[in-house]
Amino acid sequence: MKVSFTSALDDGRATTAIGRVKATTRWRAADGQGSEGERQAAIDALKREAEEYGADAVVDVRFEMDDVRGHDIDGVALRRVTASGLAVRFARAA
Repeated sequence: MKVSFTSALDDGRATTAIGRVKATTRWRAADGQGSEGERQAAIDALKREAEEYGADAVVDVRFEMDDVRGHDIDGVALRRVTASGLAVRFARAA
């Protein structure tokens, strides 16, 4: 499955939009910046989600970092990576 961070595929292939998809990684201790491994895990989960809808690619991929802290003052801060994008099918020749 192809993934693009722009609104179109690099090869210029025509597509038909299916809809927006979103996937998140597991919560982890927020002790620094998100790693490349976490972003890749979010993309892999996003591709699996898009495949369930019959997509051939995901375009306009974006990342978000979600943070949360425990209820008490000494609670552990947690973070997860969320990837979202537009699931598309390749346009079929008539």
